Amino acid sequence: MDSPAQGWNQPSIGDGTIIQVKSVNWHFTSKCNYHCTFCCTQKNQGELTSLQTAADVFHHLRRLGIQKINFVGGEPFCSPLIFDLVKLAKEYGLTTSITTNGSLVTTEVIDRLSPYLDWMGLSVDSASNDVEKALGRGYGRHVSHAVHLSHLIRNAGIRLKVNTTVTQMTASEDMHQLIATFSPDRWKVFQFLHVKGQNDHAVENLSISDRAFEAFKERHMDIRLHNGFAPVFESADTMIDSYLMLAPSGNIYQNTHVAAPEVPLASVQPQNLPRILNIEKYSARGGIYEY
Repeated sequence: MDSPAQGWNQPSIGDGTIIQVKSVNWHFTSKCNYHCTFCCTQKNQGELTSLQTAADVFHHLRRLGIQKINFVGGEPFCSPLIFDLVKLAKEYGLTTSITTNGSLVTTEVIDRLSPYLDWMGLSVDSASNDVEKALGRGYGRHVSHAVHLSHLIRNAGIRLKVNTTVTQMTASEDMHQLIATFSPDRWKVFQFLHVKGQNDHAVENLSISDRAFEAFKERHMDIRLHNGFAPVFESADTMIDSYLMLAPSGNIYQNTHVAAPEVPLASVQPQNLPRILNIEKYSARGGIYEY
């Protein structure tokens, strides 16, 4: 990657506020036990196998000023390394998070993670077990199990996030009661995102228009979580290039298409980050919040 030009200025939004990238998603495993039709990483390949690689990654993330790491997949709990990864990341001073379908999470798993895990995100796209099954999210009890887990997560002192992807099958739903039941610290709502080569087969039946997503947003924007926060809504356009993401190798990549090129993490300097992702979109989607 090219070195920054001399006199480079830190990126800022319109009011002059300096923006710094503080969070990263590490897609450290491509294994998954679900078959979510709309998934935009379903064709990814690769697997982290070395804790030494992880230690090197955490070192460079701290060097870059990263404060929070979200372990994603695939399904993170399909990897035997997840427990050691969370513990090691915490030892490096990072705020730790896992985004999971929850199917492999038990009381014992939560107890084991609770000393080191700050956030757990549950992916729930519908209030209906049957709709989730039709989407490939589980086998008929996904919502019920997630509700059960939400109580365990909160009781363990781990902050709870709920991630919802809006598709044609769910765009008309009312999620007020379900979100009240979950009582999360954060609710993120995503428009179906088409990533070429990943979920092309799902576009015709599941993608929704910007107008349909706005209607879903308007129907739910009155929700206030127990901490007083509003939901976070991310359109497909907002998501594109607004996340700092790592491949299983630990290198940076942007998942805008299959086989995205990787940038060696060790070669990146803090001032390079705004060239890797869209810093204005990162700020606009609420990428920086109270971790």
